[in-house]
Amino acid sequence: MYNEKKHNFTVWVFAAVIVLLVLLVVFYKSRPAETEEHAAEQKHVEMSPETSPKPAEQPKSAETAEKEHRKNAEMRENEETAGDAIPESSPAPQKEADDIESAEIAGGVDVEVVKDKDSVADSEGFLHGKILPKKGIEEALLKVPGLQLKHAMEISNAIRYEVDLTQIKAGEDFKVKFDKDGNVEEFVYYPDIVTFHILKRDPVEKKLKYTAKNLPTERRFRIIEGKIESTLNESLVKRDDVTRNIRAVTVGILECIVSFSTDARKGDEYRILVEDRYYKGEMVPGSKVLYASYRGKQAGFSEAFRYEDEDPKSAFNAHYTDKGKALIPSAMRLPLDTIRVTSPFGTRRHPITGKMTTHHGVDYGAPIGTPVYAVAPGKVIEVKETPLGGKQVTINHADNTKTYYLHLSAFNVRVGTVVSARQRIASVGNTGRSTGPHLHLGIKSPKGDWLNPLKVKMIATPQLDAKRMPRFKNQMKEVLALLENTAQYQEWMRKYDEGPQPGDFYQQYEE
Repeated sequence: MYNEKKHNFTVWVFAAVIVLLVLLVVFYKSRPAETEEHAAEQKHVEMSPETSPKPAEQPKSAETAEKEHRKNAEMRENEETAGDAIPESSPAPQKEADDIESAEIAGGVDVEVVKDKDSVADSEGFLHGKILPKKGIEEALLKVPGLQLKHAMEISNAIRYEVDLTQIKAGEDFKVKFDKDGNVEEFVYYPDIVTFHILKRDPVEKKLKYTAKNLPTERRFRIIEGKIESTLNESLVKRDDVTRNIRAVTVGILECIVSFSTDARKGDEYRILVEDRYYKGEMVPGSKVLYASYRGKQAGFSEAFRYEDEDPKSAFNAHYTDKGKALIPSAMRLPLDTIRVTSPFGTRRHPITGKMTTHHGVDYGAPIGTPVYAVAPGKVIEVKETPLGGKQVTINHADNTKTYYLHLSAFNVRVGTVVSARQRIASVGNTGRSTGPHLHLGIKSPKGDWLNPLKVKMIATPQLDAKRMPRFKNQMKEVLALLENTAQYQEWMRKYDEGPQPGDFYQQYEE
């Protein structure tokens, strides 16, 4: 009897489970179907970085939270507006014909966050900032409270044709002042204590206008000399009076005329003449190497002199042997006679769109009509015009390296023309998508990778021409005289420090 009741109970339980399952199925099928829009929204919520499960984190600071908010906003905007990102070192697929100059980076336009304007200004109303490590001037400007992307772009576009942006270094100072309407009234970039690059808003044209101010400095000269213990570089590293720049320039010069791998010996001698600038007793950064020599048992004697044109930005300003031979003999030639970089290679904010882009070349600012030269021997394979690059010339070189010259105003070659290094191929222009007259130079390796032209060895000419040789010879005489006088003065100072000297010793260098 008990077993029969137990069997009946089991049957009833099983039947109840079946009924419940049937009711659940009927209930599910009777629900209204979700619309596609609702499903899409639900999926977006599930996939959103802001709502997806995350491991436990430490509380974020306000600055970190703001950065993440901007990043997420950029990602959302990019889903709608940005195309495929093009790697920095890769050729642009298909779009290359239209926009060989640059490619947008995933992220699109930054969502502008208006910062608190209630920061402390100086007595003149300026807000101060510093150039950031490995960042462009726009990114440094955006750190200034109250300064927005439109302000940063206006400043950078106004100054890029006057200041070589590749020479801007981390830690250098700038300041900006706003007017009552929230516009930039004045901007000052001062990389050192004597150099000031100034932008002021013209009251008539309502545009920022550039002026420069350079305080007078005192030139001083010094000789750095010594003997080689292991290598030239290591000998210079150990010296407190040798900056990194002086060392790099000296080693680069002498490597071109001395075979250190085979001829250098312990005890060989080096000698360097350096020009320093002082303002009110303080040294100004940017010392120049005017002369460098090397004397060795096996290497013999070699020397190099710095040549300077009247234009401080001349492409011919470099070091040469006493015969006028350039000390980078296998280098490419520079495309212009005057070099002023307005936009370097790599990640930047596009001067027109404001979007973060990868710049596949270097922009050199120059007036319309300025001669453009081939940087190496080759054959012209393209002469064309595109909406973005404007008038363009492409040259294929012996090793299948290709060089691209964009935004030109006129051509001096045609497809099939065989050119030599420093042969004129075109004129600087302002065609295509451009903020002002300049040349865009791009270099693509035989493998199809974009190269940074600023890291490719380039000179103006392998040999100074007859036009410049007389000036160079006069400068060599001046340098040799400075070398002798400086040596005498340093010897006088050495004896002065030793103690009292006889005769008219102290009258030799009366102040």
